[in-house]
Amino acid sequence: MAGVAVLRARAARVFYAQFFRLLVIAVSAAQWTVVAWFARLASGVTLPLWAHAVAVGAVYTANRVTVSRRRHSGPVFRVYAGVAFVALFCALFLLLTTVVFVVAHGALGVLAAQALTHGGQATLGIALDGAFRWVATLGMAVIALTMGYGYAFGQHQLAVNRVPLTIAGLRIGERTLRIAQISDIHVGTNLSAAQLRGFVERVNATEPDMVCITGDIVDSALADCPEYFPILAGLRARYGVCAILGNHDHYAGAERVVDQLRRWTPFRVLRDSAVTLDLDGTALHVIGLDDRGRDWARGVRSDGRLAQLLAEAPAGAPILLLAHRPDIFPQAAAAGVALTLSGHTHGGQLALPGGRRRNLAAFITRFDRGLYSDGDSYLYVNCGLGVTGQRIRLFTPREITVFELAPT
Repeated sequence: MAGVAVLRARAARVFYAQFFRLLVIAVSAAQWTVVAWFARLASGVTLPLWAHAVAVGAVYTANRVTVSRRRHSGPVFRVYAGVAFVALFCALFLLLTTVVFVVAHGALGVLAAQALTHGGQATLGIALDGAFRWVATLGMAVIALTMGYGYAFGQHQLAVNRVPLTIAGLRIGERTLRIAQISDIHVGTNLSAAQLRGFVERVNATEPDMVCITGDIVDSALADCPEYFPILAGLRARYGVCAILGNHDHYAGAERVVDQLRRWTPFRVLRDSAVTLDLDGTALHVIGLDDRGRDWARGVRSDGRLAQLLAEAPAGAPILLLAHRPDIFPQAAAAGVALTLSGHTHGGQLALPGGRRRNLAAFITRFDRGLYSDGDSYLYVNCGLGVTGQRIRLFTPREITVFELAPT
């Protein structure tokens, strides 16, 4: 069993290290698959396997060239990337539909061999093939239209979610403490100054006592911090703004991001550090961890620096932990942290409707979005204000979370 675990861990490291190269390969295969499908429907011509292989190779080469020469802010590239992304999901649907119909064809073929004549079997086969073409084509059309909605409308939706919680040890009289959390702003080519200004106004409208920013403030080194950070500095809260860095802030250059934050904003930037806030005579200890993920997708499950910071906390003070990735929650809960605020996942950006929405982030963490609890400890995973990769959100609005913390 230990050997299997080691092999799985190595395979995971290779997968995440090569993910973006593998993604381009998968997208290239998907693009050609969709083109070949509709070309076959239109012409009835079936290409040999080698022709498909050559075509996928050609599309892959074109994609590599396009990506290497892309202009991130260009509308042509965004449309190109969006079509490729939609093709990936259409091809996946086509693959799953093919598997289902192959199994159904085999099962019905066995039954038909016993109950039908040869002519009847042929008729059944033709009917199944026709049903397969209709289901596959209609399904891909629905996927394309749904994702088109996500690009055109879904990404503009914003939710202000209010979360009432009771926090042990919090004593601020009869009133509640209102903390606004925003995360994953991704200042860069996928965010306009007007959008950010609107987000700041919506946060301020909630009249927070405190604002927490849980990482990925910028998207990349292309972020224009002198333009955007003065707008972000417009956040207003009685006890100020606490901010931490995420993995994208590190990609952009952590020291540069921190320097720009301290130049243009009055925020407390917590990098493996803590601050004890005086809330009208009672204390709230706020710990901010720097991002230390295992790779671009997955966080760490325990952090020695957190243990050290917890040991330095004032006795009896409730603890608020800001950690960009939510995987740290079991360690935080075991140590008695009252509330952990995280982001990173974007809630998957794409999700299925209804209930606890299944989403893409579930592939990288079991703490994908929303509220979790372990005893008296809570975790909230914010869906973020920005987007990365694609300007799409589906059943996953941009999010401002307002926690109304009541004393025990």
